[in-house]
Amino acid sequence: MLCLLAVTAVIAEDRPEVALSGIEVAPSAPGAETLCKLTATVENSGSRAVYSFGFDVELNGTPLPVYEKQIFLQVIEAGESEDIALFNFWTSETGRPAPADGKLEVLVRLREARWVEVSEIEEDGETVEVWTPAGEVSGLPQTVETTLELK
Repeated sequence: MLCLLAVTAVIAEDRPEVALSGIEVAPSAPGAETLCKLTATVENSGSRAVYSFGFDVELNGTPLPVYEKQIFLQVIEAGESEDIALFNFWTSETGRPAPADGKLEVLVRLREARWVEVSEIEEDGETVEVWTPAGEVSGLPQTVETTLELK
């Protein structure tokens, strides 16, 4: 009896080493003219630390200009996930009224990040932490979005 065996190679999907894995908006059901807290969760599955995060945030398709030149210098160690507190925002403000349909689309884009080597040196009898940039993170930008129902 002749038996043929088909072998299929399973190739792991290319997963980015640094991933924007989620966002949180509080309160989750705000009203018009409500100040909301915004947090992004970033996962580092790489083999070294990452920092220097550049984000873009849009509300109903309107970019918030405060993010254009802002970099968040928070270190996330290899294999860890951290929340990064972004800027609070108002659900409506001058030039951006509350949406007529009561739905506010919040889009967060992680546009850039950098690898970093963290070391310590002794200087004048004190231990000083030194951050040395070690290159751009590939696989960016990444986007996460959610829709809030305004009450």
